[in-house]
Amino acid sequence: METPQTEANIPQEQEKKRSPWLVVLLILLILMMGCCILGAILCRGTSRLPDLLDRIITEIPGNETGDNDFWGLVDDLINNPEGFFPDGDFPELEEFFPDGDFPEMEEFFPEDPSGGSICNGLSGNLEMQVRVGPAEVVGLEPLGIGSIPLSVEPAAGAYQVTGYGTIDFQDQLDTDWGFYVVTFDSTANLSGTCIGDEESGELNVVVHTEGEQLIQVFVGADEWSYPWSGEYEFVLEFPIEDGAEVSGEGWAFVLHLD
Repeated sequence: METPQTEANIPQEQEKKRSPWLVVLLILLILMMGCCILGAILCRGTSRLPDLLDRIITEIPGNETGDNDFWGLVDDLINNPEGFFPDGDFPELEEFFPDGDFPEMEEFFPEDPSGGSICNGLSGNLEMQVRVGPAEVVGLEPLGIGSIPLSVEPAAGAYQVTGYGTIDFQDQLDTDWGFYVVTFDSTANLSGTCIGDEESGELNVVVHTEGEQLIQVFVGADEWSYPWSGEYEFVLEFPIEDGAEVSGEGWAFVLHLD
């Protein structure tokens, strides 16, 4: 015996017919939104994202009000799908971009710098040399020498370089009249970038130093002390070659690669 076509049965049959389209449409919308948002995050805020989302949502057939409220649009799709695609004419992607200006995926996913670069896996240290004037004038060791180990990590579009090092210097002159002691301590914080291809590259860093110097003179029971402190910032550019050096008056930095 056949089941009569009552009003209660008709909506169920319609619901069964339309449900696959709803599922497909909602999945595509969510995937498109997700790709755009993920691309914007990786690009650190692409300027095309707001316009792209508005065009995807407001230009869907059936969205007559031009409303760009995503969740409101989803609600309309669930409760009134016929208003969007009455003839089952699901739009092609090109309909959203009639001028063919759909952005390339590369705009959302920039090139990964972790491969094909001399900076990938780079390790070594930056030797720093500072002339200690009060020691040099009396014939003592003229240079305070320290080392800054380099840490190189991939980042968007380049490699981030950081490091920290110290100089600990002390020398003493013994004479018939007494002692002359020079102490120099310095800390160095390094930050910058490494860029390059497989064959060559550049290391562009800033080294911020803070130092303290103390001269002590001992004659018999008498003592004189002359303290000094200061800071200085060095802006340095190196070719990525072992032994590359950048120097100036009273200072030098030498790149050592492992």
